[in-house]
Amino acid sequence: MSPLNPKKILLIKHGSLGDIVFALEPILAIHNKFNNSVIDLVTEEKFIPFFKKIKMFDKFLVDNRGGFLSTFSLISKILIGKYDLIIDLQNSKRTNFYHFFIKNFSSSRINGSRSFVHDRYIIPVQGQESPTQGLYNQLKLLDIDQSDPDFSWLASDKEDQSIEDKQVVLVIPGVSKSGRAKQWSPSNYQQLCSLLESKGYYICLVGTKHDALSFQPILDGCKHVINLIDKSPPEIIYTVATKCHLIISNDTGPGHIAALSQVNTLWLALDNDVTKANLSYRANSHLLLKEKMEDLSVNEVQDYIVKNKLLDKL
Repeated sequence: MSPLNPKKILLIKHGSLGDIVFALEPILAIHNKFNNSVIDLVTEEKFIPFFKKIKMFDKFLVDNRGGFLSTFSLISKILIGKYDLIIDLQNSKRTNFYHFFIKNFSSSRINGSRSFVHDRYIIPVQGQESPTQGLYNQLKLLDIDQSDPDFSWLASDKEDQSIEDKQVVLVIPGVSKSGRAKQWSPSNYQQLCSLLESKGYYICLVGTKHDALSFQPILDGCKHVINLIDKSPPEIIYTVATKCHLIISNDTGPGHIAALSQVNTLWLALDNDVTKANLSYRANSHLLLKEKMEDLSVNEVQDYIVKNKLLDKL
């Protein structure tokens, strides 16, 4: 079976929420190219409800990236699946291990950027392209072109009336445990939010209870807060973002979900080549970068918003 006319396809994608978001546009492009094919997905169990919303996958193979037994159980399932084409959107050492067995014990054609694949894209030095653009370049080897993505499937059918008829700024002050160096201080966020509130804007907060230390100064210091903490799965973040005037975020997964809305997004982030490549991909991205986050002042953020006319009343 030609890889350009496969009847059965397997995609591989797990990682962090940000990694998943970076791969969404290429995943949709694959669906557009092979919309008559059976398409299955290898991913972590926690991401399956999210991926189900796309309504393009026939079957999910769970890969929680466990130990020896679970790894070989997954490889066995892939071999039994007799896929015509496997597209690795993760491109990790782990998935390359899978490909060693798949390449030697099946007739599946493998597309990826690791050594044990048939159609290999050589990734340039990190920071020269965004993860999304890199995956698109990889898919060019299969004649899959970049296309305008439709994210309407991500919109929630549960309307949140709390933001209707209000001028809202979506603020995402939290980060993952491993991303503390990328976080602008919660006290600075509180000062900025108080300023925005004084100009008539409502502050909408999204995240989880694990971000409590990041949210608390804002909750304590502001009166007009739309509190969606622990009530903001990806579909809610996206839907709320589409109704906001501006998104202000650290470099974090929920911020990347919100940016899919095409609403102007002000990223407060570290100044390095990788960050620039990752965050500048979308036309609605505005980058305010520092070598150290503690060097970024509230006044600098305010001045950037005013200079770039991101809000009318500031």
